[in-house]
Amino acid sequence: LRPSGWRPYPWHGRRHVNTLKKRWEFQRAYRRGRKVWDGLYVVYVLPTPDTVVTDDGSSRYGLTASRKVGDAVRRNRAKRLAREALRVCEADLPAGLDIVVVVRARAPHATYEATVQSITGLLRRAEVLPERGAATAMGSSMSPAHAGRGDTAR
Repeated sequence: LRPSGWRPYPWHGRRHVNTLKKRWEFQRAYRRGRKVWDGLYVVYVLPTPDTVVTDDGSSRYGLTASRKVGDAVRRNRAKRLAREALRVCEADLPAGLDIVVVVRARAPHATYEATVQSITGLLRRAEVLPERGAATAMGSSMSPAHAGRGDTAR
């Protein structure tokens, strides 16, 4: 017998809870959202409307890749990498955002590290992800390795 609430995988049944699904949701982000881009991805960020309620109040995500990117294998690989990069920085993102990531043609050839760097950099440029040094500037203690350096902002 299985315990109540048992799932074969932790994400089973909840994988697509906070995703954008409808065409009009993507269109609204394209028209009204803040747009930032680099060589790998284009990111649109828009506050989630008050009428939309997510399960835990977190942000919603949508990923798109046109056929210009390549065949289905390449498109899906680029979207998987972007989805994982969003998952990595999800804890630092504020709640209540609609984020649309559009895959560009060079994205399927990028490494995981390049993808994470690209997505986090774009979210910082869109001013929804705190800067790297923001935690130190907000009063958290500095590590002993950096204590003697003069490279901190004052």
